[in-house]
Amino acid sequence: MTRFSKRIEELIEESGETVQSLAEMGNINRSTLQRVKTGERLPTKKVFNSLCKSLRLSNAETEELQTLLEITQVGERTYYNRQKIVELIGIIYELTTFHIPFSKEIKQKIGCEASTDARDKIQIVSGSGSVLTMIETSIDRELFCGDRPHLKLAIPSHFEAVYQHIFQQMLGNQKHLTLQDVQSFPDISDENAVDPGLGALKTLLGLSLLNNVTYHSHYCYHLAGDTQEINVLFPYFILTSEDVITISRDFSRAICYHDPELYSLYQKGFVNILQQTEPFIEESRDLFAIYSLDTTYRIRQVVEPLPCFAYYATHEMVADKVRKNLPFYEPLVAATNRFYDYFKQENRSMINVFSLKNLEVFMENGNMYFPDEVCAPFTPAERLMLTKRVRDDIQAEARKTYAFDEEKIALNSAVEFVNEATLVHLILHYKRAGQQVFKTIKLREENIVAAFDDFFRSLPGSPYVLPKEATVAAMDQLISQYEG
Repeated sequence: MTRFSKRIEELIEESGETVQSLAEMGNINRSTLQRVKTGERLPTKKVFNSLCKSLRLSNAETEELQTLLEITQVGERTYYNRQKIVELIGIIYELTTFHIPFSKEIKQKIGCEASTDARDKIQIVSGSGSVLTMIETSIDRELFCGDRPHLKLAIPSHFEAVYQHIFQQMLGNQKHLTLQDVQSFPDISDENAVDPGLGALKTLLGLSLLNNVTYHSHYCYHLAGDTQEINVLFPYFILTSEDVITISRDFSRAICYHDPELYSLYQKGFVNILQQTEPFIEESRDLFAIYSLDTTYRIRQVVEPLPCFAYYATHEMVADKVRKNLPFYEPLVAATNRFYDYFKQENRSMINVFSLKNLEVFMENGNMYFPDEVCAPFTPAERLMLTKRVRDDIQAEARKTYAFDEEKIALNSAVEFVNEATLVHLILHYKRAGQQVFKTIKLREENIVAAFDDFFRSLPGSPYVLPKEATVAAMDQLISQYEG
């Protein structure tokens, strides 16, 4: 018996009704309802809705039952992985939409007045709770007592609590932190376990979006296996300005060293690890690198602020939109046209999900998310033509294009997700102090790529996107505002 069928059985018992009476009230086949109750089959959408009405469930009870049904349908790991991705989109929206004032002072949990010479040279703790407390105390000492806080972390993604603490301490803080790390996403052998890498990714992206954090992140798949370990028993470590904290693989033990010679050894080790890894979250204004214009690849799904206009771009349009005073005008136009030509040929079955609110903004100002000095705005006639082409393709089902239900997922102009089959590419573009900022994150881990692939493939027909009729109606209304 599944959790869903068990809950159905409980609700039927609590209602005081019988299977026969509920079947009659909901116009449900009695044997079908009996099999749903015993877990032999899952209900169709129609049967589920009828049963909820017959049981007179509240909205909260219906949502709880819907969640249990989805978990039964796709499995716990898939369900919660999808939720993590929704949360990730949400934090990008919040941190790039709302201004966070620098009003919070770091809470002083430790004293800075004591001489560093008076501190113990070695401190050893056991138990995950004690390990986390030691790490938080050292981080707080660095943030509160240091004039220029600087942290260096070589830890895996499932030590997410460490990053969460840094994020919470820096959120709205007047301090400025330089953070360097080497991130890894270990393989998860348990097929039923929620992938911790997705939760960590949400926190890491949140850190990268804070204006008071300068974040330089590097990446390797298995930190312990792909790099030379300084300490086999305690392979992970954190460096503050004065201390080294070494951590066991299972986060159950840690040692804090206040020793200049050992600190120098780990400092050199950290530099060595950086040389063996590649940038993970990278800030750049090089559009060739950001959009991989020099490479060709097949795309499974794109989730972005605007519909994919690449299908309708002509060579003449590209040449007209790129600013002609750019020193790299001709190479950029040529690379973009090559990219679009290949894209239109090889990505005809791609899933594309966009935001109607961002399309409304585009129709108003003609701007995409490229820097003003690179791309000129589209004319009103061009905006209307592109929007009509998208609308007609949705109506004719010529493209797998869908619009988000923005009451369930809010997507602003700050992020694009591109699933390239073996790679998930996140592109962030947002304003910081009036300047356009671009950041790119490329994930090659099979578990992470598979989780995003599943989520994107699950969007059509899900509550997160609007039905075709609603999307077409919204686009017709938008087009009518600008016609004539």
